[in-house]
This record gives sequence, structure tokens and C-alpha cells, in this order.
Amino acid sequence: MIYLQDEEAGKFHTSNTAIALGKFDGIHLGHQMLLSRMLEEKKKGRTTVVFTFGSNPFTVLSGGSQKVIYTAEEKAYYFSEFGVDVLLEYPFTKEFASISPEEFVRDCIVEQLGVRSIYVGEDFHFGKGRSGNVGVLKELGEQYYFEVHDLQKKTLHGRVVSSTAIRDMLETKFHAANEMLGNPYFVYSQVVHGMHLGNTIGFPTINQELSPNKLTPRTGVYAGRVTIGDKVYKAISNLGVKPTVTDSHHVGLETHILDYSGDLYGEYVKTELLFYIRPEEKFNDVNELKRQIKDDIRMMLENV
Repeated sequence: MIYLQDEEAGKFHTSNTAIALGKFDGIHLGHQMLLSRMLEEKKKGRTTVVFTFGSNPFTVLSGGSQKVIYTAEEKAYYFSEFGVDVLLEYPFTKEFASISPEEFVRDCIVEQLGVRSIYVGEDFHFGKGRSGNVGVLKELGEQYYFEVHDLQKKTLHGRVVSSTAIRDMLETKFHAANEMLGNPYFVYSQVVHGMHLGNTIGFPTINQELSPNKLTPRTGVYAGRVTIGDKVYKAISNLGVKPTVTDSHHVGLETHILDYSGDLYGEYVKTELLFYIRPEEKFNDVNELKRQIKDDIRMMLENV
């Protein structure tokens, strides 16, 4: 997959494309449906493109901050696995936000990317003040000779699947959030050195740092799985600050991978969190911690 950010994305030119437009925070069931439809265009010889933004529009326009379900790096990994040809993280600035819907379509989508088909959600808005909608996009499609495919919102358990809904549920209703995501919530980041305590108690672990910009579920112990190369391993993960062995308040992800031995330091690994087991606890000593880890693994194996 070609992955371009900011200025490089703004300079990239191609032709005969099918494009999915959106923020794609979470890449949930609705997004996956959109992407699957777009990928069918490969049969017509078209290049599939995801057009999104490197900067959060909310942050740029309001000056506030908003954490993301998946980081840019994680989304790039996801889109590549999905089979997308090109990922463009276009530079979103106040100047860009001020252009009209037609300017955006003409300059960025038609002239720069040679679009033939566009895929969006039915509530898609674009251009200055979000003045463009699907109706406007279809009118521009007639003018510039491209098709527009607008997909209805997907619902689950009577609720519209959306990044907003997932954000609301991630901490308190993790199982429901995972259902809307369509695939388990995951972390994709580099394995870093920890305290190496796991080796001394018989449960070697990998440590992954979390971006401060990443939205996380509640701290605690999770049943998980880890993808290493083309193999998937069952795992048990602790999302939190490890209170038994450190006084740090920095939240990280520490994972014991079952039936695996090897050196992963410096490697990028995907760790999925399947379901919540228990809160993070501070134990009296490492022996008590060791006994609890055994219980956690037993529970995980009984339910996975």
C-alpha cells in the first residue's frame, strides 16, 4: 500500500480511482462495509484510495483536543491489511477548511486523483462550513463525470454504528464497542523494554507504549491475542500502570503471549483485546501476582 501524509499527500497524482472519503476513526462495521464496496472496483482496474486527514478537523477548527480510537499508524496498518492501494492523509488546515465543496472536488478529487467512483456515508458533509452533502456531491459527479455511492448507516442492537457511539461505550461497555468495531480493539505499536520482571516469575511479557492521543478502555486485565508475522497467539494483557511493581502513573500495555518464545524488541506487533477479565490490582508481593496471572490465563482459556 502507498501511504502518504501531509505535503506528500497533497502532491500525489494518479488516475482512474475509486475513493472512500471520511475520517475513519475506529474503522468500524460501517466503514468496513464502505471499504468492501470500494474494493470491488479493483475488478474494473481502478486504484482504490482512502482519502482522510492527518490532523483531526475538530482539533484544527476548535483549538481543542480529541483522542482517537486508532492512531494514524494503526489505521495505516488496518487499511493495508484490508487491501487498500493508496492511503492519503491529506493536510487539514484552516485554509483547507475554507474552500468550497466544488473547489475540493475539482482540485483534490478530480484533477489530482482522477476519480471515477466515490464512496461515502449517507450523512457525509464536506467543504466550507460543511456546506456540501451527498446531494451536492452527486451534482458535482454529473458535472465532472464520476459516480457517487452513498451507503446507509449500519445499525446494531437498535443503535447506529458510529465512532461517537464506540467512544461512548469503550470504557463502560467494552463488549458492545468491540461489536461495533467489527474486529477487536487493538494496539499496533513497537515492543519496548520494560522491567523484565515477567521472565523472573515465569511469565515473560512484551511491553507496548500507547500514544497519549489514543483513546483506551478502562484499565485492567484483558483476554487478548497477538499477531506476529502470519501467526496469531492467545495472550493475556494488562492495560494500566502495574501498581504491584511500580509507582508510575503512565498507562501502558503489557502482554504475556501463550506458547511463544522469541525476542520481539523493536518489532511492531498487533495486540487485540478480546474481553475484560478484571480490574488492575496491587498485590502484596510478586508470588500473589503470579498466582493471579495463572487464574487469569485459566479464565481466558475457558472463554476463548
